[in-house]
Amino acid sequence: MDMYSNDEDAVASEKNVSSSAGEPLFFISAGDPSGDAHAARLVEALVRIIPNARFIGFAGSKTAKTQCDVRFDLTQYAVMMLKRAILNLPVFLKALNQAKNIFLNEKPDLVVLVDFPGFNWQIAKRAKAAGIPVLYFMPPQIWGWGQWRIKKMRKFVDLILSCFKFEDRWFVEHGCNSIFIGHPFFEETRSKSVDVTFLQSLNSSESGVSIVSSKKNTSRGGIRYLTILPGSRNQEVVANIERLIRVAEIVKQNNSDVQPVFAAYKDSHAEIVRRRLHEKGLDYPVYVGKTPELLRAATCCLGVSGSSSLEILSLCKPSVVVYHTSRLEYIALRYLKRVKYITLTNLLAVDRIEGESPFYPRGYVPSSTAHTPHEREMMVCPEFISWKDEPEEAAFHLCEWFSDVAKLDQKIEQLTELKKAVDVVECPLERAAAIIKENFSI
Repeated sequence: MDMYSNDEDAVASEKNVSSSAGEPLFFISAGDPSGDAHAARLVEALVRIIPNARFIGFAGSKTAKTQCDVRFDLTQYAVMMLKRAILNLPVFLKALNQAKNIFLNEKPDLVVLVDFPGFNWQIAKRAKAAGIPVLYFMPPQIWGWGQWRIKKMRKFVDLILSCFKFEDRWFVEHGCNSIFIGHPFFEETRSKSVDVTFLQSLNSSESGVSIVSSKKNTSRGGIRYLTILPGSRNQEVVANIERLIRVAEIVKQNNSDVQPVFAAYKDSHAEIVRRRLHEKGLDYPVYVGKTPELLRAATCCLGVSGSSSLEILSLCKPSVVVYHTSRLEYIALRYLKRVKYITLTNLLAVDRIEGESPFYPRGYVPSSTAHTPHEREMMVCPEFISWKDEPEEAAFHLCEWFSDVAKLDQKIEQLTELKKAVDVVECPLERAAAIIKENFSI
């Protein structure tokens, strides 16, 4: 199964992946698009402190551009639903057999897993059977969904590098070895270069820097943008695009000077968005690969739940999250979801409130999937999960921010305070690389 072009194969063949004494070999497994990006940056960090390190594994195009020899493009099969996972089962089984052969024949010194738990549990199982230690970088959020999987974490994983303090505490309390490193998204936002020419061409009312005062920028003129993030997986985009457009339409109707703009993860997602916009007679701009610039240009943001909420937080942009489910999934969330919110920003915020916790008490089942009034009060990022098409409430918050500068500034200040409280590790990737070198004697 050819996952890359002939030119890419040629580049991969030049990477020295044969086993050599004194040259530690890492196996990387990252299946999600965001995980692939973080894996790529971890490889680069490891190379800086272990120059003779070698890397092989399963990941995506971003990791393939590093010194890692990506043997299988796992990101093509990033799935969320059971049905889709079953349909791809033959592909996953083939990949797992390939991993087993790598573990037995090439004997990596360490297996590094990045999120993608369903598949990566099996990778960990085969690594442990081959006597290879396993580290989880960017661990799956099993503290929020399916907490019974902690048994697999204890059994198959030697060390977890946790991104959040509440996450680190939870893993330690449940018998795992965990070290808090901070979240790479904050570091990435600080160091990320942007296309200045493109950013300037947007003529945004914002200055394009991380933390801004809306009062200063609205007085300068320029376009006020509502940046919309439809998700990084195909099914996310398809499931949520209708509601995202409906929310944007309401905001536009109430604020004629606001320009909705879509930041698509890849070309196929952009085509889905453009096709739906065309069907509705709308011509909102859709860009690919310009998310950093569009977030900086935004006055407010709208998106689906995911790690992008941390990038939005790092830029202190007021945002609303909507997420569409089926009616059955919505009912099931009442029993399966063990945290009060699906948005990481809200979990980080409630963790700072004395007497509150991001988690529901053990054995507690909420009376409804919908948030309680108290839970809504604690949100810094309004979120709406529903199987119905109800865009009005989500649009209300955005309209309020766009129409009331004082309330917009108040929200920015709230986000700024939260960011300062949670962005406490300057270089999470360097810290992760140093911990790996020290704890595994590499």
